[in-house]
Amino acid sequence: MRLLTALLATALLWSCKSSSSFVPLDDDPRLPSKVRGTSDPKALAIQKQLTRQGVQVVSMGQDYLVAIPANLLFPEQSPQLTWGSYNVLNTVACYLKEFRKVGVNVTSYSSRYISAERERALSIARARAVGDYLWSQGIDTRLLFTEGAGSDKPVTAVTQGGDGSPNARVEITFRNAIV
Repeated sequence: MRLLTALLATALLWSCKSSSSFVPLDDDPRLPSKVRGTSDPKALAIQKQLTRQGVQVVSMGQDYLVAIPANLLFPEQSPQLTWGSYNVLNTVACYLKEFRKVGVNVTSYSSRYISAERERALSIARARAVGDYLWSQGIDTRLLFTEGAGSDKPVTAVTQGGDGSPNARVEITFRNAIV
């Protein structure tokens, strides 16, 4: 019995002996960190193009904000996109496709005009129009959310109404998912 116990103990200790031929596996799975066919210089070139078109692009770490003045997209106090807006929105869609996104929020703001209810309804319709167009350009709708904020969160203290005000704008926000 002692011999059997000694053999088992020796076998157990022998199996626990570290071997120099063991190579630990890489525990971290390798996932792509970029979207196929994109590059940083390409994203920067599109960002410069948006700036030339009058669109403001702000990045803070992983978070991005694309602010489009309402008068670039819509006629005065209307939720219908103008013909000239398609060029701007196509460029925005190309810019969004450069990133691996967690979610895309389209928020429309209006300037103070007739009533808060009208401002809210107009901003909801505008956000949906922009969101629908981005969807038609291949932005995944599972990640696309639209919101109309009316005249909430003004960027300036301009009190006159109309779409020429800096407060009338569409903001597209998203987070770049760094893997």
